[in-house]
Amino acid sequence: MRVLPSRSGACTHRLDCGPMPTSEQAATTWLGRLPSPVAIFVLALGGALLAVTVSKGVQDADYFWHVTAGQLIAETGSVPSTDPFSFTWQGQPWTPHEWLSEFLIYQLTQALGQSGALVVFGLVSAAIAVVMVAMVTRVGVGLRALVPPAALIGLVMAPYLTLRPQALSWLLIAGLIWFLAELRPERAARSLLLIPAFILWANLHGLYVIGLGIVAVYLIFTLLGRTAMRPAWRWVAVAAAGCVVAGMATPAGPVGLLYPLRYVEGGDWGLAHIQEWQSPNFHAPAHWPFLALIVAAGLNGGRNTPGWLVALSWIGIVLGLVALRNVPIAAVLTFPTLALGVDDRLRARLARRNVRPMPPSVALGRRVLELATAAFVALAALIIFAPHGLGEGSERKVAAKYPVQAVDWLEANRPATNVLAEYGWGGYVIHELYPFGGRVFVDGRNDMYDQQILEDYDAIKAAAPDWEGLAASYGVDALLLQPTAAVTRGPAAAAGWCEAYSDGQQILLLRSCPPE
Repeated sequence: MRVLPSRSGACTHRLDCGPMPTSEQAATTWLGRLPSPVAIFVLALGGALLAVTVSKGVQDADYFWHVTAGQLIAETGSVPSTDPFSFTWQGQPWTPHEWLSEFLIYQLTQALGQSGALVVFGLVSAAIAVVMVAMVTRVGVGLRALVPPAALIGLVMAPYLTLRPQALSWLLIAGLIWFLAELRPERAARSLLLIPAFILWANLHGLYVIGLGIVAVYLIFTLLGRTAMRPAWRWVAVAAAGCVVAGMATPAGPVGLLYPLRYVEGGDWGLAHIQEWQSPNFHAPAHWPFLALIVAAGLNGGRNTPGWLVALSWIGIVLGLVALRNVPIAAVLTFPTLALGVDDRLRARLARRNVRPMPPSVALGRRVLELATAAFVALAALIIFAPHGLGEGSERKVAAKYPVQAVDWLEANRPATNVLAEYGWGGYVIHELYPFGGRVFVDGRNDMYDQQILEDYDAIKAAAPDWEGLAASYGVDALLLQPTAAVTRGPAAAAGWCEAYSDGQQILLLRSCPPE
């Protein structure tokens, strides 16, 4: 008995080893033309991430001041170094650590509209999946090993995907890890490409400092002889030093390297008041995917993974435990170790089994089914979820979250007003009223404001003793708050403030009443 030869030339089936039937030859030809199973999986995952991003609309409160800053940069041709948007910090130092991203977002909205910019950032989310999967498949990780960790990473990142500059940094972190994993001594000079990449990154977003940390970890492991670049360690050291210098090539100069320290100072108002700067609450179901990621990383134990990648995965997890804002970073840093570990376990299991190759005709049918399923998943996700964040769906989301009616009243009647608005509404007020002279008390740039300003903001909202004196000292003309704020429930009216607009979501109070 003879068997058909496999693609490697060895017979694997107990059939006559004659010429391959025409139908099988055609099936083999078509298999070569269709996308690989990994590409099909990435299509489904990327489509889902795109749909999630788009479905949210412009829900990130900081989007509004980001795009306004981008417009200011485009119109003036310069990057501001002092605050132009508030009346409490106006003219004081401001480090626009993501100015290039803001400029790009503004240009996208001008060219493609708000919905178009949202779709572009949805494609950035999909690109993160593409880069991560491509990185591990380059070292032989198979589809079965990819699916569980990639699906978990998608679940972890989904709540954070939106139109925000951070998404560009997540993509660059994934690309940086891939680049470092590909470095080899025979082409050591390629490591210097990191320097221009960091010049770009430092101007796109402040998370380039995480990139500097990744390069530092890689350099340490290289010096310890634990990476392929040990024979060419000098190139890595020069590249690392160049990356630090590149981080200074921003409008902020060397001060930009110190900017992220503002987020870890003791007593930071943002750490106490802003959810994304707080630690995960694993009693909340929304945080369970991150908990599952931590458990998976612990069970994986760094199996079949270079030490520098294992170290990065745990550094990322620690960052995620410190602040929810860092959870996507943890996801990107942990994915390679999970994929490599799962792949090693599956290979060991398959080696103990006698698995026969699938006939080409059967493989072709399966591939077509996989492609159809992936296309259906991606298209269904886009059709079902995307409309919620585009066009009228986006407008409804904005109206449900932001004080649209009250700001419209101000724009029509008193646009050049100093407004003390809810912290999460400050960016929207900037976007709508800044061109007309309106200014805010505080907004999403909590790292910029002096701590006393933020504490006084709390005191006015809470109607603390002498709140009216504080408001007068800052020159507050209007209070734009939720009806549950203490100052709106009697104290403001008792002090003579007039109600200009109110509904169940917002209340606008003016220091001086409009004429009857």
